[in-house]
Amino acid sequence: MANRLRAFVILLQWLLSASCLTAQSAAPAKAGTGMQRDLSGVWRPGPSDQSPAAPMTPTAQAQFVSNTQELKQGRPITTDPAYSCHPPGLPRIYTYGMNPLEIVQTPQRILIFYESAHMWREIWMDGREMPKDSDPLWMGYSIGHWEADDLVVDTANFNDKTWVDGRGDPHSDALKVTERFHRPDRDHLRIFITIDDPKSYTAKWTTMRDYGLKPHWEIGEAYCIPEDEALWFKKNVP
Repeated sequence: MANRLRAFVILLQWLLSASCLTAQSAAPAKAGTGMQRDLSGVWRPGPSDQSPAAPMTPTAQAQFVSNTQELKQGRPITTDPAYSCHPPGLPRIYTYGMNPLEIVQTPQRILIFYESAHMWREIWMDGREMPKDSDPLWMGYSIGHWEADDLVVDTANFNDKTWVDGRGDPHSDALKVTERFHRPDRDHLRIFITIDDPKSYTAKWTTMRDYGLKPHWEIGEAYCIPEDEALWFKKNVP
């Protein structure tokens, strides 16, 4: 009888312990690193800080004058690569329209789908270094890492065929872009974008883009059609 009682007490203690562990493991995770590092979802652009570019080098200044010559003549800027439906490039993609973007996150890489021009890019998160033999790319080659709860992305290996923004600011093949994705809370995302191009500008400069989470949204189909793009420029570019 004593042995049975002792066994019952041991079993009861084990059940209580298991129940306690289950309750602890089922407790909701506290907001913090787990939420801050999850950037997945559809994000709608909000107010942004489009800081003016740093002073240009003589070569870039000459290119800027060429880029904006049509605008000074009161005509659409047909020299804008986006006018011919070329990829907008980085960081121009962030200010190419007011369309949302979607972030899909995996341990090895992060994918960003931009509704604007139906573009996408991949950010490698597997610890690789920037390749030295990459072909010049429209959107560049991106590698990322975490600094505390911020995603920091370095992008290089660009061609020189895109503009930094819609104002006509050019860049060279030496362009490097650093993005810092900061999620201050569940519903907001802030991206700081630093442009570094010593062939075109005398200093680095940083601009900022705010986004709001839209959990029930899906990004739409927004391909760039040359005829439609030309019509848009004629209606919207003074």
